[in-house]
Amino acid sequence: MPRRKRKKGHGNFSAHGGGLMLTSMLDILTTMLFFLLQNYSHVASSFNVAGDIQLPPSSSTQSPPDSSLELLVTKKAIILDDKELLPIVNGDIAGEHLYKDGVTIVTLAQALQQHKNRSKYVESRNSDHKFSGMIVLQADKDINYRLIKKVIYTAGITDYVMLKLAVLRTDARPQ
Repeated sequence: MPRRKRKKGHGNFSAHGGGLMLTSMLDILTTMLFFLLQNYSHVASSFNVAGDIQLPPSSSTQSPPDSSLELLVTKKAIILDDKELLPIVNGDIAGEHLYKDGVTIVTLAQALQQHKNRSKYVESRNSDHKFSGMIVLQADKDINYRLIKKVIYTAGITDYVMLKLAVLRTDARPQ
């Protein structure tokens, strides 16, 4: 039996310029794309951190809220929407700024109530705007918890009950 001669290029992958077909390449690239998109997360936001605050570290993956009231507690002052409300002396608030209960911060409560009233007024004029009662709290990592508790309590009694604590995201993943 005579052997048949093979035609050049027939059944030979090197004649086509490569070993993989186009659909196989697209499958591989699509799989790689999904893998990279799943493992890469980048949040673009207009969330600004005050220069004199060192936020505590966290491994949280939540993104900052789009629009809310920003409340900063630095080592020197309490600031609401870029306006300094009252100073912090020796890591606490002076007694004259506290209500009789020793926990409610009077100046902060008044400022938050003004913001709430303004938001409610806008809500009455514009049905798209709703009062969310959300505050983003930025506090230095060295601030005493007693002071943070007073700030949170004061925000709560003025109907700002949705509180987001700003933290510095670390890339450490649990193993």
